[in-house]
Amino acid sequence: MQQFGVIGLSVMGKNLALNVKNHGFSVSGFSIDKPEVDALAKYEDKDLKPTYTWEEFVNSLEKPRKILIQIMAGKPVDETLQKLLPLLDKGDILIDGGNSNFHDTNRRAHEMAKHGIHFFGMGVSGGEEGALNGPALMPGGDEKAYEEVAPILEAIAAKTPTGQPCVGYIGSEGSGHYVKMVHNGIEYGIMQIIAEVYDVLRTAGNYSNNEMSEIFANWDKGALQAYLIEITSKVLKQKDDLTDDNIIDHILNEASYKGTGNWMLEDAIKLGAPITVIAEAVLARFMSKATFRDGTAPKMDQARAPKDLVDKLGKALYLAMAVSYAQGFEQMTMAANAYNWKLHFSTIAQNWEAGCIIRSQMLHDIKFAYNSDPDLKNLFKAPFFAKVMNSNLDALKEVVQIAAEAGVPTPTLSAALNYLESIFNPRLPQNIIQGQRDYFGAHTYQRNDRPGTFHTEWYEEK
Repeated sequence: MQQFGVIGLSVMGKNLALNVKNHGFSVSGFSIDKPEVDALAKYEDKDLKPTYTWEEFVNSLEKPRKILIQIMAGKPVDETLQKLLPLLDKGDILIDGGNSNFHDTNRRAHEMAKHGIHFFGMGVSGGEEGALNGPALMPGGDEKAYEEVAPILEAIAAKTPTGQPCVGYIGSEGSGHYVKMVHNGIEYGIMQIIAEVYDVLRTAGNYSNNEMSEIFANWDKGALQAYLIEITSKVLKQKDDLTDDNIIDHILNEASYKGTGNWMLEDAIKLGAPITVIAEAVLARFMSKATFRDGTAPKMDQARAPKDLVDKLGKALYLAMAVSYAQGFEQMTMAANAYNWKLHFSTIAQNWEAGCIIRSQMLHDIKFAYNSDPDLKNLFKAPFFAKVMNSNLDALKEVVQIAAEAGVPTPTLSAALNYLESIFNPRLPQNIIQGQRDYFGAHTYQRNDRPGTFHTEWYEEK
């Protein structure tokens, strides 16, 4: 009998099955697509069993069965659950490793619980390579059931620089998929921040692709060390197969998206979470598809770019990345309160330290911040990040100004600056908005000098 099962054997599912096998656990694989099973069968041995029917697959697994469902999110997951239910026993464990909406995962968890089945939603990040060699895993569901699968998940997960597995219990219901959704939103933010820094470098700094590649490579060696910084350096210097140029100059400047960023914004609006950097990053992708391509590119007098532009950009990039992370954790904090989840924020940071797309040196500092204060409401209240803000804020201001003079749009860099200048500002001008609302709609307001709710009989002077 096999110790673990995987349903869905496209590249991600197949690689995860092989990862389980490579770490000393026996695994069965099944797909409704026979060629996928045939592809897995090339690796068949006593620890890897390809199966061709639902019954053969389920009957090949030891009890309680531990099954990972690695298929397209949405209706296919519900159809798979309906196929499996008659074949399962109480106590069996199902794990949805796709990018499901957390609302669907909540529903499925409650439906499966009625049948005595433990259901997990587990975010998986790291792509094809991560699936085979070590992904970041974000499991949410029944904690006791998690303990049953933890040895396997900890074995196959990526490891932090100190050897800790990038997997840990997130919380109940759909919290694992929620955290993966936030991971993807932070990813949107950091990618757009990097894009804007690249734009300032090439437009205001007049750096070549190869020079910019070297700049990003140097940043990746220090505090800015991050997977997305690393691959940006590689993307910039890649030669084109069809021309003598670098490929970056022939990639159409339209960014696609799959929807998880949209989901995060939807819930942010519901919660009232001020995730301005992530929102602007999502909207920037929309903007790229709506841009008129018969316009003219900005030009700037290169002499006006400061000689320490690269240093300023590095500081601005670091601080803006911190804001993207901070806004993600802020939304998760608000979600935990709204949905009654006990999220483990230091564990989440550890889960992201390696294997996933947003892995970076900064996550070690974020983990330490939440270890020091598990009830931290905002990352910039932690001493380390308060110092980061104070040390880099002036550089971020200057970069936004330089970009404006160069005609370079900076939606996320500007949003990061505005966020930091807002959250610690006791004199925001929303008092005038409340005055307006009370004037035209008698919506009432609160005062800053005494408790209670008030309304004014406004009048116009004759």
